[in-house]
Amino acid sequence: MPKRKTLTIHEPEPQQPIQLHFSLGADVSSRLIAWWGYGYGGYSHVDAILSDGSLCGARSDHAGGQAPGVRVRKPFYEAWKKSAVLTIPATVHEHDVWETWQRDQCGDRYDSADILGLIIGKPLNEGAGHWICSADQITGLQVVQKIPALLPFAAQQTTPNTLFMLGAALPGATFELFGPTDAA
Repeated sequence: MPKRKTLTIHEPEPQQPIQLHFSLGADVSSRLIAWWGYGYGGYSHVDAILSDGSLCGARSDHAGGQAPGVRVRKPFYEAWKKSAVLTIPATVHEHDVWETWQRDQCGDRYDSADILGLIIGKPLNEGAGHWICSADQITGLQVVQKIPALLPFAAQQTTPNTLFMLGAALPGATFELFGPTDAA
């Protein structure tokens, strides 16, 4: 009698996507950041959307009643000119590691020198424990290997628009736009 082969069926790993919230502020400095690297129609800020719906990211101002730096803020903590939500497929494990990493950055300072470095084309970041919004978010995606660790530019030189384009190009990624489709 022939031997029977055993077929092992693997259950798919549970999924929980990673989401990033991109926004355009109404002030002039937000418009300049949005324009940088994209032209009109870009975004000036990016936050992580945590599993409870709150937003986590680095800000230079007292947005949402919070001190500058990396903070968890309530959804809709600011009136945005427009926004977009980028959804990146992830397993529950990847999402949990990513969210833990996001929360671990809370309390870190904003990297004001890095903004000047972006403008003049020279790395001026203040080092560990200092973030601009997009460097914080791209590093979080690198932690869970959604974005390669080695890029042709430093994380500190990532604009919100660069991150949006990189993330939107990931396999299975989707995005939803809210508000005007341009910044005019």
